[in-house]
Amino acid sequence: MEHPPITFIHLTDLHVNAPGTEDDMLFNDTSATLERSLNEIRRMSEKPAFIIASGDLTNHGEPEAYRTVSKILAKADLDIPVFFALGNHDRRDGFSAAFPELHRDPSTPYDHDHVICGLHVILLDSSIPGEIGGAWEPGQIDWLKARLADHPELPKLLVMHHAPMIDTQDTEMEWESLSRLATDELRQTIAGANVVGILSGHIHLDRVSHWHGVPVIIGMGHHAATDAVALPDEFNMLDATGFALCALRPSGLTVTYVAHPQSRALRHQLDMQKILAYVAAHKAAAE
Repeated sequence: MEHPPITFIHLTDLHVNAPGTEDDMLFNDTSATLERSLNEIRRMSEKPAFIIASGDLTNHGEPEAYRTVSKILAKADLDIPVFFALGNHDRRDGFSAAFPELHRDPSTPYDHDHVICGLHVILLDSSIPGEIGGAWEPGQIDWLKARLADHPELPKLLVMHHAPMIDTQDTEMEWESLSRLATDELRQTIAGANVVGILSGHIHLDRVSHWHGVPVIIGMGHHAATDAVALPDEFNMLDATGFALCALRPSGLTVTYVAHPQSRALRHQLDMQKILAYVAAHKAAAE
């Protein structure tokens, strides 16, 4: 007899600011957008088992911004567990100051796991302070190996802000994902494990990739959407936000994207040369 599906929510790239913060790099009222998503979740006839927020919870990582996220969640009063991952816009010290019960040592990555409704959810901190792209710090892969060995009878759902690289030859674009090295380490580590999916954000696109047999689910998020049809010549950010409804069935993972009302008007155009120069400078400093 097959078990009923495990339903859950994937939010990403919340980019919430502290109240009263002026920020010309915030392209919509992200606090209101988070409230809109939570209101939509409340309308669901079947309450989801949990909510994942896969990084960039805030735009600048100050404690009061995380407290604002906490207040919005508390006000929604959904009575649904929420599991956080951290992204490149997050700060471990700010997160720990607002959520000391979740992460006591801000000098270490925020890695944690949970067993819920017969699913083993493993969340990894792919953020590297001061970097745009993602990577692993010493000990994280060993931690992941140990978690994959735990509860061997249960399927594993991985969560990390930076998705693995789809094309590991395109090293110029490492800032969009995990680094090539981190991608290779992840692939080797999960080979043979019952990983039913990887949830990520960072690139502000609704995207699904079949990565070496594992579905990689990336969400557009709550800030703005990348203009996919303009790539690679232009890197435009459009007025568009949303989240995802997920269901794990015996047959596999189903993801339904939920778009908020959107105009898809141009909100910002990123300067690719400046981004690549920033990445190159950090690489040179590391070497």
